[in-house]
Amino acid sequence: MRGKIYKSFGFCIILLISACGSDQSDMAKNDTSTIKNQAQNVTIYRDQWGVPHIHGKTDGDTAFGMGYAQAEDNFDQLELGFIMGVGRSAELLGEEALLSDWVVHSFENNKLSKRDYENASPAIKSLLDGYAAGINYYIETHPDLEVRLLNHIEPWYSLALIRRWYYLGGFLGRLRFTTEERTAAFEAINGTSLELAQLELPKYDPEDRKEFGSNSWAANNSKIVGTGSYLFINPHLPAFGIGQTYEAHMMSDEGWNFTGYARFGYPLPYIGFGENLGWMSTDNFSNQEDSWIEHFDVADDPLAYKYGDGTSEATEWSGEIKIKGGEVRTVKYRKTHHGAVVAMRDGNFLSGNFATYDQPGWLDQWYNMQRAENIEQFTKAIEPQRMNFGNIMYADRAGNIWYIYNGSVPIRNEGFDWNNAVDGSNPDTDWKGYHTLYDLPQVLNPVSNMMQNTNTTPFNVSMSESDAKQENYPSYMVREGDNARSRNARRILNSIETFDFATWERESLDTHMAEWPISKPILMEAYAETSEKNAERAEKLAPVISMLDEWDGIATLESPEPTIYTDWFEGLYRGKPRGYVATNEEVIASLEQAMDRLVKDWGAWQVAWGDINRSQRPPLDAAGNPLFDDNAPSIATPGVPSWSGGSMTVFNLRQDGLKRRYKTGGNSYTAVVAFPGEPNEKVKSKSVHVFGASADPASPNNMDQAALLAAKKYKSAWLYIEDVKANAKRSYHPGEE
Repeated sequence: MRGKIYKSFGFCIILLISACGSDQSDMAKNDTSTIKNQAQNVTIYRDQWGVPHIHGKTDGDTAFGMGYAQAEDNFDQLELGFIMGVGRSAELLGEEALLSDWVVHSFENNKLSKRDYENASPAIKSLLDGYAAGINYYIETHPDLEVRLLNHIEPWYSLALIRRWYYLGGFLGRLRFTTEERTAAFEAINGTSLELAQLELPKYDPEDRKEFGSNSWAANNSKIVGTGSYLFINPHLPAFGIGQTYEAHMMSDEGWNFTGYARFGYPLPYIGFGENLGWMSTDNFSNQEDSWIEHFDVADDPLAYKYGDGTSEATEWSGEIKIKGGEVRTVKYRKTHHGAVVAMRDGNFLSGNFATYDQPGWLDQWYNMQRAENIEQFTKAIEPQRMNFGNIMYADRAGNIWYIYNGSVPIRNEGFDWNNAVDGSNPDTDWKGYHTLYDLPQVLNPVSNMMQNTNTTPFNVSMSESDAKQENYPSYMVREGDNARSRNARRILNSIETFDFATWERESLDTHMAEWPISKPILMEAYAETSEKNAERAEKLAPVISMLDEWDGIATLESPEPTIYTDWFEGLYRGKPRGYVATNEEVIASLEQAMDRLVKDWGAWQVAWGDINRSQRPPLDAAGNPLFDDNAPSIATPGVPSWSGGSMTVFNLRQDGLKRRYKTGGNSYTAVVAFPGEPNEKVKSKSVHVFGASADPASPNNMDQAALLAAKKYKSAWLYIEDVKANAKRSYHPGEE
């Protein structure tokens, strides 16, 4: 089929040789000979772990290599991410994904992404062009590749995917529009019903999603051995689906040298480090999104909605969504001046919007951040505040450490409940612009010489007088409190006077369950009451109570305590509101239920944590969800649930039909970095991935790093070209592997 012209959603696609007006770069850039020549400008070095160290003559060439390498390692996920990003999920998965696509198009994701590509700077357009060309070259040079839908990748797809993941997968979730509410809006706007249950993409358990988070630490001055600074990069992200991480190293003759993690579909890593600086990002819960109750009350004008003393007119337009099997569904979309109308609650339409959603620059900011060589250049890179959703924990060779409660926060009027939908008819609920970088809570070089953040409050980052003060910021800006991971980080950082790199490395994979000291008194009090009221019941629980009473809260592969504690805790609190206070009867009943479950599955309640807590990379269903199997190979892991504290975490909820817990997320790409103050001294760095570089089950790099992580070990993260070449197991130009 290659070389033929196809029609798709109103624009043409020419496989490999591409020229479709505004959707394409100049045709000469993408003809066969040009792409082959660009491939010769790229060398991909693979170390023993399969990590791609990509060198190009230009930055665009390096992005070409990134696209090719990602396609090599996990084309299925790469394609699926783009399908979701451009709103074509129903074409692959059927009508159950129609609502997901409708939301994507309601927010005009593709229109904005195409616009941003056309208006991109030459540097960014070079990255996007090169990246798409690298993927297309992989498709062209692998005729046996199973392509489900996308035979050709457009350069703007990456921009659509970034918007889809962060805004429509992240911020939209914070608005708490339920599937039922979105379905109601679809049906009301379109005048038709949706028969099928709607599929949420990616299909993560909502309880599991609550644990998604990250850890970051930084230290300098007297807190570390030597000069410079230390950085700990510890994102807790999904192990499967659109959110999974991909480790890659970008190098070019134009001076680009940055290594870290990306997602499949991104043309560069967006968190990591270079020769002079690095950063980690922990998602914050800053209020960067809002929803409005829209009143469409004018009988003879269905698009008129109340606003101020009069009305305003909503925009409504039509489009087409293709369904698996060939059906093309004509649908309607609607938006007000607040944003897209995608939910209906209590008979009223709800619109939603996200900070800077309609503006370009997310990719620009990532690129400029990693091309920065010092804190002044880094500051300039982040001043536009186009990268939302995450705190920044920065460290550099000059010895600076810097935390910013990062994100574009809309300026609002006080006096409204901005955590819930506000009245859209009141002009006072409109946004008033955005706060600047310097309006945000931040800490630079604190007197404590250390900082930490674990998706927690920005007002206890350095544990010192240097921290920002809550009273200096508007009430709507910060919504986080504390958590067990932060308590554990503070324990570690405060208990060690001076870190050498080996200690920094060891403590970064700590498995203390910091929630246990809080849980223990609750359990022991309930047991004491039970002993007084029901001696027979207490006697049956005595062995497990005695075991837990002596436990230090540290999870190891051999210990049974984490197993029973996790089952008890989740049985007691899962699904309950934050701060729920259980009765003594509920506490004891949950312990009994946990013991019964273990006895039923394992024949005894004393089950080692490593026997039940596993890492597995199984086959996936059509939507990218893992199909775990107790009879298939898996690796024991000591990581602990995020709610329990610990640096090394797993998302491992029990699933029906399985007796083991399988990792669906947690430590994804983890790195420790030492930036030396001496200019001629090399950066010291190590990293480890949740599974391995390749999604191919037959590859030796499929699960090799999972074994490392389970053993609480890192691998070398080569940064310098001479070290990359010295440790390369193979090197090749794209198309010649």
